[in-house]
Amino acid sequence: MKTIDKNNPAEKDQEGKELETLQEFLTFEVDKEIFGIDILYIHEILKPVPITRIPNVEGFILGVINLRGEIIPIMDLKELFGLGFCNIIPSTRIIVVVDGEKRAGLLVDSVKQVIKVHKDKVSKADEDLSVNYSELIESVSQFDESLILNLNLSMLMDYAGEEA
Repeated sequence: MKTIDKNNPAEKDQEGKELETLQEFLTFEVDKEIFGIDILYIHEILKPVPITRIPNVEGFILGVINLRGEIIPIMDLKELFGLGFCNIIPSTRIIVVVDGEKRAGLLVDSVKQVIKVHKDKVSKADEDLSVNYSELIESVSQFDESLILNLNLSMLMDYAGEEA
């Protein structure tokens, strides 16, 4: 059984050839569906905190929070995907993501785990996905017996920036 060096994602075989590289995703649940975000975009994970509402914004923008002096918009992914509103329960979390200079919080039902997926198990999402806001799904990963819908963080941040 081959072990993988966490510090070297591009492993080499015995002849020095580069093996498939790994991609890491933080997985989380929204309405019993498993989603992922590239781990490089994760800033931190918070338990729910009081959110200040903003008038006249889309329903999926819950408002803003003050995170150590920085005002961050919070999006309810369940509402964004047209599945209703996320109920705040003990497993609910806010995933703070960062893309360049932009930060946003994503309210999710629960955070699952960080997974490592070989790049050959990550497929670009078909643009004809029959879900609301399908442009937010960048790729689909195969992990064990599950399919993980990986979010397009740049597009998601555009939604947060337009509304907040």
